[in-house]
Amino acid sequence: MKLQPKRDITPADTRTKALDSILTLEEIHAMMGAAKNAKDKAILCLGLIGLRAGEIAAASKEWIDHSAHTIRIPADVAKRGKARVVPFGKIDLVAGVLSVFFHIEDGINLSRIQVWNRVKGMASRAGIGHPVTPHGLRATGATRFAMAGYSITGLMDHFGWSELRTAQHYVKASGASAQRDMQEKGSNVL
Repeated sequence: MKLQPKRDITPADTRTKALDSILTLEEIHAMMGAAKNAKDKAILCLGLIGLRAGEIAAASKEWIDHSAHTIRIPADVAKRGKARVVPFGKIDLVAGVLSVFFHIEDGINLSRIQVWNRVKGMASRAGIGHPVTPHGLRATGATRFAMAGYSITGLMDHFGWSELRTAQHYVKASGASAQRDMQEKGSNVL
């Protein structure tokens, strides 16, 4: 599965107080180009598929199932002690980066602060003029997954949310529901 929305997210679409660090596709690619090494690229990919800063910092080779294209977040690292499985499916960029990184390294092995600093460094080198944080990477991923058509329950499972309104927030921000509904039912409106 490739996350290719029908249109890209623009800064005007997403710059709200809650979603102020959503990245455009161009900004994602610029950050990937600004990565200093394979670890930076892995941090970026892990954030974009929904890992939290603490989960990224602790990410280990043992968590990755390359054949199933999943990452198992253990309960002792996950928020509120809730283990979860994060699929990365057929997202070629993520699969390629994680395969290379975890072939040469056992894990990320950084603190949460070091993860934050690396994300901010990549954003700065990429020339991104708005705040970019590990949570912003996660928010970007959630928005792009919603745009690609993930269901609300799928988003909840993937991102480890217990509140329905959190998933609804990203679906609304993506505009995907209205776009899909218009495509499927628009001819019946008038």
